[in-house]
Amino acid sequence: MFIQIVYDTEEQAKNKLERIEAERRSEDSAIPFSLEEGKTFAEGQKWKFATTYAKTAPHEYLVKRWLSEEDKHLFERLVQAINKYAVIGYFYEHENKYLILDDYYYWYMPCYPDNMAVDLINRTTTDYLEYRDGAYHYKPKSICREDR
Repeated sequence: MFIQIVYDTEEQAKNKLERIEAERRSEDSAIPFSLEEGKTFAEGQKWKFATTYAKTAPHEYLVKRWLSEEDKHLFERLVQAINKYAVIGYFYEHENKYLILDDYYYWYMPCYPDNMAVDLINRTTTDYLEYRDGAYHYKPKSICREDR
């Protein structure tokens, strides 16, 4: 779904587009964290629990715009670490890139349109992940061990 955005002037529209493109260039040029650096950054953040999915797909998320300017750059480094070190994973039939760091795995949703920078990273515990058929798959809560 796209929301129509109207600007009063062509200059305002061009400025907004330039900010979007600059954010994407910043993300593209970010140096990926090492796995240990990524873990340290992630552990130091305040993740928000996704209450909408509490019963169906429990996870937390981190929104880039909530962060300080310094942490926004570190967020971009985590995005690049996901791109560099991720394994293929599936949420039902939807393919994702999962970065597994100890007891959590991290992913972001594809951005549309393509020139948009990632603005949200998700994570959940590896209790909801299983390896089968040559890839990682989301394991619904109903079949997690602690729920039996």
